[in-house]
Amino acid sequence: MARTARGADSLESARQMLAGAQTAEQLRQAQAVVLPLDYGLSLEQTAQVIGRSPAGTCRLRNRFLAGEVAGDGQRPARGGRRHQNMTTEQERQVLAPFLDRARTGGILVVGQVKCEIEAALGRPMALSSVYNLLHRHGWRKLAPDKRHPQSDPLAQEEWKKLPERLAEICSHWPQQGPIKLMFQDEARFGRINDVRRCWAPKPVRPLCQAMLTHEYTYAYAAVDVASGQLDSLILPHVNTECMQLFLDEVSERHPHERIVMVLDGAGWHASGELHPPANMRLLSLPPMRRSSTRWSTCGTSCARSDSTTASSTAWRRSKITLSSPCETSRATANGSDPSSPGRGLLMRY
Repeated sequence: MARTARGADSLESARQMLAGAQTAEQLRQAQAVVLPLDYGLSLEQTAQVIGRSPAGTCRLRNRFLAGEVAGDGQRPARGGRRHQNMTTEQERQVLAPFLDRARTGGILVVGQVKCEIEAALGRPMALSSVYNLLHRHGWRKLAPDKRHPQSDPLAQEEWKKLPERLAEICSHWPQQGPIKLMFQDEARFGRINDVRRCWAPKPVRPLCQAMLTHEYTYAYAAVDVASGQLDSLILPHVNTECMQLFLDEVSERHPHERIVMVLDGAGWHASGELHPPANMRLLSLPPMRRSSTRWSTCGTSCARSDSTTASSTAWRRSKITLSSPCETSRATANGSDPSSPGRGLLMRY
């Protein structure tokens, strides 16, 4: 026989709470008291009606009989930091000395933070608690951004005033003609032969003739930011002589324009033996400025040649025409340029 539910002296209070319940939890708590006493339901039946487990239903009823109303704020909610070592403000004060060191990229390891926290607490602390503390305040481990020791933030900000720089260059330029702003860079292409793995039965170990070789060639290129036209020249080295050849070639391709060529700080770009043509002026980027010559195409770009290899000492001149993603020119074998819709780049030899 089921045990008689207790709480008859609190039945009237439970009925009043049932009529004026403000939350669903208060309604369930009142039902946990009223249903067994007024309707004779067992604990399991009451739990099924209110949608709680028998143990949860028993706790609701016992709390009501003890004078606790669900949701009145007297009982702390579940979860939270019940056994915290320090308050959030105290943790922030401990991390404050490390903040400036972290901003400047100084060497900062968790062991140093752990020692400071243990000194503040006066007792040992688990390493996992230190990691949780750092994550709680938004700290994470990452590689710092790099800055060259010779970089000058003022010079970088001054370089952003490009229209003023161009106007100043044009004011001291006796030659007349449209201004052509171009950005120049080089790229290395080549191959490294290497021996790869192959299948063989034990204990056979294959033997082959091999010699590690490196073959490289370099592509010089300059792009016009206004039209998208790209002038390129394939040369065997990167030095002042090859750079001079490239500048002369670009100058010959645009003889009636005044070219402002933007270069990075490579040694062969700032050489005293480099002499730009009469219709060209060189403009250097500040040290460690992010590359301004990055560009991409909507499609596949390829260069094809049936004559000499890429490592040949014969210098091959080419011109790349960069058009919009919807239109690009295609060169045929006899040198004609019929237009055809397409995407990407075309290199002509």
